[in-house]
Amino acid sequence: MSFAPFDPTTANIYRYRQQQSVNLGSWFVHEQWMTPSLFECASGAKLSEIDLAYGYGSTDAARQVLERHWDTFINETDFEYLASIGINTVRLPIGYFSLGPVFCEDTPFGKVADVYRNCWPRIVRAINTAAKYGIGVLVDLHGAVGSQNGQPHSGISDGQTNLFNDPGNIEKTTRVLTFLVQQLSQVTNVVGVQILNEPQNVPELEEFYNRVISTLRGVSPEAASFPLYIHNGFDMPYYSSYVGRRSDFVVEDHHSYFVFTPQDDAEPASQHSADLRTSVQSALTDASETARRNFVVDEWSCALTPESLSAETNKEQARTDFCTGQLNLYRNVTAGYSFWCLYTLA
Repeated sequence: MSFAPFDPTTANIYRYRQQQSVNLGSWFVHEQWMTPSLFECASGAKLSEIDLAYGYGSTDAARQVLERHWDTFINETDFEYLASIGINTVRLPIGYFSLGPVFCEDTPFGKVADVYRNCWPRIVRAINTAAKYGIGVLVDLHGAVGSQNGQPHSGISDGQTNLFNDPGNIEKTTRVLTFLVQQLSQVTNVVGVQILNEPQNVPELEEFYNRVISTLRGVSPEAASFPLYIHNGFDMPYYSSYVGRRSDFVVEDHHSYFVFTPQDDAEPASQHSADLRTSVQSALTDASETARRNFVVDEWSCALTPESLSAETNKEQARTDFCTGQLNLYRNVTAGYSFWCLYTLA
């Protein structure tokens, strides 16, 4: 399966317009909490992609289960629907394993590499289906070799972050990203490649970005101007300045959630909504301006904790106000925003 001939004029429209987006999470990278039924016959901790690949009793069985999921979880009807409601982009999380057996060699997926032998053609199909409906695609490396954050959404269940401290893992991840840029920089509806998803904000992160971006810019003439997205490791001001100092097409990604800290719990939903009009708006506006508007919120949701909602008389209205407030803010101050996510599976 291949892509249509590259149209640089149309590609610029896809890449420079505001991205009104949704994440296609748990299509090609899995987490137990999002698709629990897939994990019933998983191995080990039953948390992440690697437990699926080693589960189901055999490599062939695991491959058949995942191929059926890839073919049915999201389909053309979904892209048609998304286009009909004004979604013009999707963020597509993938792992290094998604590219096939050669990229699994000498990694934890090496012994089960054959599970992914038919995965990349399905990713190509997804991009082409999106193109049919005028939808751009941001291809997001959600799982890097060695893991960028130790989280199950990076494909592993051992909690270890072994990307930045292992030159071999850095080299393998760079090879993965090089392949993606080689394949996608001349695809009309691909709006960019995200280098890492939610990396730990370790001291080595900036140097990793510098080295990888330099390598990717040299892949081809087209790659020199291809959009590369970087997550800020939840240090928004620092990476706004980093992006703002660059002259090439690099975009800062920030993820905006209000459910993970004790402070989030303690704050009523109505106060979260008020913050969106004051302190949160100010912080995001500053970040966007510093980054020369090359700033997106590519994960956000309407989730609030029970504690935040407990003080609200009309909980449904409080949630609606919070969700609408976020949408209005991101529309006004960012170059794009992507809701997490389209589907979960019981």
